[in-house]
Amino acid sequence: MAIMFSSTVMAKTKSQPPAPPAPDGNVLNGCYQKINGQLRIVSNPGQCNPSELPVSWNIVGPQGPAGPQGPTGAQGPEGPAGPQGPSGVVDTYALGGSIGIISGSSSQWIFAGPTVSVATTESQRVTGVVQAPLGTSAEGQASFGYDLCYRSAGSSDALTNFAGSNHSVGEVSASDRLSFTAAGSVIPGAGAWEVGYCILNSGTLDLDDNDLVSGWVVVTN
Repeated sequence: MAIMFSSTVMAKTKSQPPAPPAPDGNVLNGCYQKINGQLRIVSNPGQCNPSELPVSWNIVGPQGPAGPQGPTGAQGPEGPAGPQGPSGVVDTYALGGSIGIISGSSSQWIFAGPTVSVATTESQRVTGVVQAPLGTSAEGQASFGYDLCYRSAGSSDALTNFAGSNHSVGEVSASDRLSFTAAGSVIPGAGAWEVGYCILNSGTLDLDDNDLVSGWVVVTN
């Protein structure tokens, strides 16, 4: 009698080592030779030989704790903001009123309309803006200079115009009243002053069709 043997052959699959981790850009790997102490750099610890010991270390260590705040600089801490300074305006004066007839053929500046009295120190400034509607009833064209003027208060001194020879010149024809604005600034010195709109009517025609002068004058430091 024949004896039959059967055997079952089971296929064995050889296990594969796990894939090495991807290299970390923050880690260095090396192989330390246990016999002579030599160290070599490798890209993966799996490259070490049996006689070597795999080692690794970080290129950059963990962030340390924040240090204490440094001392204040030599200039010291910033101080509080100071109070707002004064505007520089000492006094403000309104100027307004009617303008009388301003005769022609004059060689002197004269005030046109009311004036204001101001007081200044040696360095204070007088600034003003005043307008005056002026006209003539005579045939032809009237030509005149206009500006702001001042003189010592309470005196009959000749007027000093703010702009000197740089004053403006206006012209009007019969029944054609126009408004002329004078603006200027001057440091007259210490004293009390009479200030107002002024005209130098050196032409032959009278300015006799005038209206109300209006404006303001300020004294500043």
